[in-house]
Amino acid sequence: MKKSMTYQALWTWRKPLFMLLCMIVLSVPQSVRAAEVPLELPPGFRATLFAADNIAPSVQCMTTDSQGRIVVSGPGYIHTLIDADHDGIAESFEVFANGPASGAQGLCFDGSKLYSVGEDGIMLYVDEDRDGKADGEAELIYRCRTGGEHFAHAIRKGPDGWFYLIQGNETGIDETLIDNASSPIRKPDAGLLLRFSPNFSEIQVLADGYRNAYDFDFNYIGDLFAYDSDGERDISLPWYRPTRVFNTVSGMNHGWVSRSWKRPNYFLEMCPTLVEAGRGSPTGVVSYQHRQFPEEFRNTLFVLDWTYGRVIAVKMKRQGASWVAQSRDFAKGISPYGFAPTDAVVGADGALYVSAGGRGTQGSVFRITYENADGSDQTIVQKVLPPIERVLQADQPLEAWSRARWEPLTKAIGEEAFLRAALDRERSVPERLRAIEVLTEKFQGPDVDFMKSMERETDRELRARTAWSYGRSDSGKPDLLTLQPYLNDESPAVVRSALEGLTTCAAETLVGFENDVAKCLGHEDHVVRFLAVRVATRMTDGSFRAVGDVARTSGWPESILMAWAFVDRGYVGHPYGWHDIGTAALSRLDDPQLQLNAVLLIQHSFGGFGDSPAHSGVFDGYMPRLPLNQEPTQLADLQQAIENLYPTGNATLDWELGRLTAMLTADSPVLLEKILQNVTDKSEPVSDLHHLIIAATISSPRTPDQTAQIATALLNLHEKLEDRKLVIDRNWEPRVKEMYEALTARDPDLPKTVANHKKFGRPEHNLFVDAMQGEAREQAIALFLERVQSGEIDLTVDLLNRLGEQNSEEVLELARESLPNDLLHGTALNILAERNLPEDRDVILNGLNSEELDIAARCLEAASDWSDSSPQELAALVRLLDRLSSLEGVDAFWNETMNLLDPLAVKLLEEREQEIDMPRPSQTSQSTEASHRELAKLWMEWMET
Repeated sequence: MKKSMTYQALWTWRKPLFMLLCMIVLSVPQSVRAAEVPLELPPGFRATLFAADNIAPSVQCMTTDSQGRIVVSGPGYIHTLIDADHDGIAESFEVFANGPASGAQGLCFDGSKLYSVGEDGIMLYVDEDRDGKADGEAELIYRCRTGGEHFAHAIRKGPDGWFYLIQGNETGIDETLIDNASSPIRKPDAGLLLRFSPNFSEIQVLADGYRNAYDFDFNYIGDLFAYDSDGERDISLPWYRPTRVFNTVSGMNHGWVSRSWKRPNYFLEMCPTLVEAGRGSPTGVVSYQHRQFPEEFRNTLFVLDWTYGRVIAVKMKRQGASWVAQSRDFAKGISPYGFAPTDAVVGADGALYVSAGGRGTQGSVFRITYENADGSDQTIVQKVLPPIERVLQADQPLEAWSRARWEPLTKAIGEEAFLRAALDRERSVPERLRAIEVLTEKFQGPDVDFMKSMERETDRELRARTAWSYGRSDSGKPDLLTLQPYLNDESPAVVRSALEGLTTCAAETLVGFENDVAKCLGHEDHVVRFLAVRVATRMTDGSFRAVGDVARTSGWPESILMAWAFVDRGYVGHPYGWHDIGTAALSRLDDPQLQLNAVLLIQHSFGGFGDSPAHSGVFDGYMPRLPLNQEPTQLADLQQAIENLYPTGNATLDWELGRLTAMLTADSPVLLEKILQNVTDKSEPVSDLHHLIIAATISSPRTPDQTAQIATALLNLHEKLEDRKLVIDRNWEPRVKEMYEALTARDPDLPKTVANHKKFGRPEHNLFVDAMQGEAREQAIALFLERVQSGEIDLTVDLLNRLGEQNSEEVLELARESLPNDLLHGTALNILAERNLPEDRDVILNGLNSEELDIAARCLEAASDWSDSSPQELAALVRLLDRLSSLEGVDAFWNETMNLLDPLAVKLLEEREQEIDMPRPSQTSQSTEASHRELAKLWMEWMET
């Protein structure tokens, strides 16, 4: 999370974290002693081992049942953990179900029903007799991809009584599978948040654009939050985004488009980002709404990171239509202890239960509680209260154990009592909010009189929750007079709730809302503005034109967003959006935020960014996803506008103007020079990559000085990364190589300039050699060899492979010297096999035993060129044949070995004047694999003779 927040700190404690090590004895049938629990926690908190691997192996998902018991799932099981003596330690387990085979990745109890995400989709288990075991086989409720790490994950029952399911970016759901007109998103992209009606007859896509968020939860206001993964392999590339905690908003996006393109937080369609938490693997999410933890941790969102073994606490504060937050590590594993948290729930006792496991690791469940200095339990036991108070004051009201307590009371209490409670200003705001939620889920929601009464409430959250309730209860037929005060409320949170309700409405029901929607297009809050875009997109043609008329007379902010809605109605590429509005705004405006909005509109009008067969991955965030078939004179207008404006001095605006320049593949010496001015000896390496990628798209000829500048920038990249202690991952080099190849295609002199540069010669510079030809390439390889021999640089696999291109005795000797090195052995062997000299014959023969089949194959190819033969060669071939007989997919390799083995054996027999029958496979073998095994065995026996 950024540290430049100016609002008052949300955390009140500042004491240092301390290490808490505790040994707990776990009573299990095998009398297994529990391991230590080395978790770093805030002062006053205590962690104990609730369940060990013997009863909760490799836990990947967890929930609570209606009795408050912890239920876990891993590969092939769903277990209910039993703490019979209530001492905080599970002694045993009951098998609820034997499945799913890959383990559930989402579990949600609803009374006697358990919804499990696994096998073929959402599976329903029923336990009507309440014996703790599923009554029979699971029923498929909704078919989707499960079991994979980027497939369907967590499922929860929301405050409206609907079910919510989050899915990763590989579930394959698109517009062909979404036929519900009420869906806020009709053409979903990447990972999704789905919403199902209570009987699963309706399905809506609430939001999209996740990469791989595993879990989500609702806070005490009812807002939804998810923790999404980063593009971990793209770190230190311009499009890298860290793990992010999002406030998910209906109809908005979370940024993931393709492997090499993730939208930044400031894009118009993006859900608000509360926290950026660096690298990690997000797993569980839970909102703490109990009273066992101290006040400062109530209404805190806990999110889990599997990779770095941490539980992060996120404390929120309302800002506008969304939230701002501070975060800090709440629980961390202490090295070398492996803490791989996968899920978290709040138990009926108020403890935070955290499961660990996944990917075959050791499973466990930890129990985290808070204690006073005297060690006493701080659980606040509710007094005997009237039924309605027990409903309104319920802890964790959305959990199955809490629902089992308060839901049966609602029918007897009746709707009228909850209406009075919601209107009662003597009650606390949280109680009144719960009353509104109960009215929404269990009754008919608010009526007109209730709406009129609540619009005068001074607390914005009450007004916002009332608008939300109306949107979830009006059956998609909103009344203008009823909702209008909420659409014009002074609080962005209230307006947001009103607009979210409209994102599920059919076009004809939105007639009459034109002026209110147009007004929202100019709202100060970006969430409100974009929700207005979503609503406008759904309107009838007549209503849409009416909104447009108001927007155009209101000003540029409204006009830009209305043009965005125009594009979303099916007019991608239409010049009205990118030229008549976008380019005109760039030419006439001087407000940086409006200029940025205009740039983003133009990018969106061109179809946005993403992967395409027309370009390599490095350009996913720079080149248009669709062909740019536009009128040249209009494109020239846009290019001129960029040339006049760039650079502005506003970092974000300039970044996107550069990206827009790349989109145009402009022929502009002016822009090329301006772009390259950003690349200096002191500029940041990620910024350098951004501007070099843009330069690679500009078709203008390079001057010698520009070629030299680009070469210097390329050769400085690794040094800058080192100086700033920036890490890279496996996607960095392939993408940089793609960029370099594109730069070379624009500038044929660049490879030679790189090779002749005084800074060339680091091992990492090997990636630039592929584009070199002739003398430049030979010069580069010779320099590498010289620097390796002098000890200036270390020899790497890639570098040795490159040196192998040089046909010299020095390289061969270097390869021989590298054979004892496990990392270099295979590459060295390949080099020696390629030259195939007599003095290396024994080494090559031993290479037939290599575990790496490509190396063994290269050695076999070398052996096939030998004119003489030996028993040692024959034995090596038979051993290779024996090894191949147990492998699949090696038929070609097998045949090559046999083609060499047979004549070699015949030749050796002739030389020794021996007559021994050659091994031949049985004609009765049922399969190729069986034939290979049989023949290999015969050859092994034959060798012994």
